[in-house]
Amino acid sequence: MVVCIEGVCVMKHLIEVYPFAYHKILGGQRKIDLRLYLKRFHNIHVGDTIEYVNAETKSCLLREVKGIALFKDFKTLIDMLPPEMIGYNNREEIHLRVERQYSKEDQEKYGACALFLAEPDARTLARMNFLERSA
Repeated sequence: MVVCIEGVCVMKHLIEVYPFAYHKILGGQRKIDLRLYLKRFHNIHVGDTIEYVNAETKSCLLREVKGIALFKDFKTLIDMLPPEMIGYNNREEIHLRVERQYSKEDQEKYGACALFLAEPDARTLARMNFLERSA
C-alpha cells in the first residue's frame, strides 16, 4: 500500500512473523530484521513502513525502515553486524537459527538483506492513520 500526504509518499509493507520474532521486535531487542532478499523485498526503501503481523495472534506493530544492507549470504551479514541489534547475545545462536530457516541454496540464489528498524515517529503514524481511514 502506498501512503501519500503533503507530497511525501511511503510504502507500507506487510510481513507475517513467528511470535518469537514479533516479541523481539516489539520489545526493542531486534532492531535489525534479517531476510532472504526475495523479490518482494526489492521494493522496500528507507522511509517505508513495515507492518509486522504475529502469525498466531494476528496482532500488529509498525516499524520504519531506517536503512537497508545487502549481503551475498547470512554468514557475511551476521559476521558484520552486532548480534545485539539482531536480538541475540552471540553470533553462533544467530547462525544456528538462520541455518535452520534458510537453505544454502536459497542464500546463494537470493542473498540476504538486513532491514534497520525504528519505531515510526508521531508524524509518520498520524499520516498513516489518516490515510488509512480515508481510503
